[in-house]
This record gives sequence, structure tokens and C-alpha cells, in this order.
Amino acid sequence: MTSAHGTSEQASQGDAGSATVTGCGQDLAPSQEAAETGSCGQESAPPAQACGQESAGSCGQSSPRLLDAQEMAAWRAFLAASIGVTASLNHELEAGAGISMYEYEILVRLSEAPDHSLRMSALADHVSHSRSRLTHTVGRLEKEGYVERSSCSSDRRGVNCHLTPAGLDFLRTAAPIHLDGVRRHVIERLDPAELEQFTSMLMALADPDEQL
Repeated sequence: MTSAHGTSEQASQGDAGSATVTGCGQDLAPSQEAAETGSCGQESAPPAQACGQESAGSCGQSSPRLLDAQEMAAWRAFLAASIGVTASLNHELEAGAGISMYEYEILVRLSEAPDHSLRMSALADHVSHSRSRLTHTVGRLEKEGYVERSSCSSDRRGVNCHLTPAGLDFLRTAAPIHLDGVRRHVIERLDPAELEQFTSMLMALADPDEQL
């Protein structure tokens, strides 16, 4: 689900094999100024039971630290925003480019890698999904001609996934759709000071190994 946003005309005009891109597919886009949920059972349960707090210590286990009203409000706002924004971006990508956010992220990660190639195990770690799901999705992308797999020369048990020129061209087409959505659903809803604070807060929550 997204990283640095520097614009590069070279990525949209240069040779597919030498283009340098950044997360979100920003450098692949043409240069331009570019729900409420029931998660945790919160909608179906009384407020005191939100997130399962009432039942959390009912199995003979020690009672957990419950969330107070402010903490619960923060959690619910984060959950609603993350689910809502991701769903909107996914819908727009599927409608405009015929690709899901998950597939788009795989292509972006490959475009950022040296020689546009990653071992499948490393790619699975980058996109935070199981290897079995990744294998299935990469298979679909391979049928479209966007990626190709090959045996790792240094380890025959390993498999490399490589972004093809056709995949890079497709990413250049899909990137403006995604970036427009990111701007409308996130960036333009915050002023510069809020955006700086928002970035700092999210970085505090993110896995240090996954800082983009």
C-alpha cells in the first residue's frame, strides 16, 4: 500500500531498462502538477465492547490494558482512514488500469530494484504478503507479459522476478491514476504543517525495516 515522490521526465521518456523510479510510481507518471467500518466489531457491539474489550479477559487470562475513549477514537479513526483510502485507491486503479493495488505495488517494487529484478522471497517481504499469494499474483502478471520469472544463477532453489519492458510501460500508464488518487484522498486534505506532522506520526508506527 506507498514512498518518495520525485518527478522524473527521464522515467517516462527514457529506455525502459534504464528508468529509475520511486515508490508510488511517481517517476513513471507524466511530469505535471500532479467508511465507516465495522472492524473489531465496533459497529455491532456496544461502545464498552469495542475491539472486544469486554471479552478479552473472559477466558481465564489476565485482563489486558483497555483503551480509554480517546485511545479508542484514535484507533477507530486510523482504521477507518486506512481502509477507506486503500479501498478508494484500489477501486480507481482497477477501473482505470485493470490492476489491483497489490499488483501495482509489486510492479513498483520491481521498478525500484536494481536491474528491475528481485528474488521472490525478497519481493514477498517487501509487499508483506505470503509467498503463496505472491506466487499466484505474479503468475497473473506473468501471463500479461508484465513480469517474468527465472532461476537464480547463484542458487538454483531461488527464483528471480523481473519487470519486463512491457511491465514498465504499463506502470507508466497506471502511475498517473494512482498518483491522482493519492493527491485527492490524502495530500490535498492536509495543509503543509499537517502533512509534516502526519508523516512523522506514521513513521513512528511503521516498521523501521519498511521505511520507504
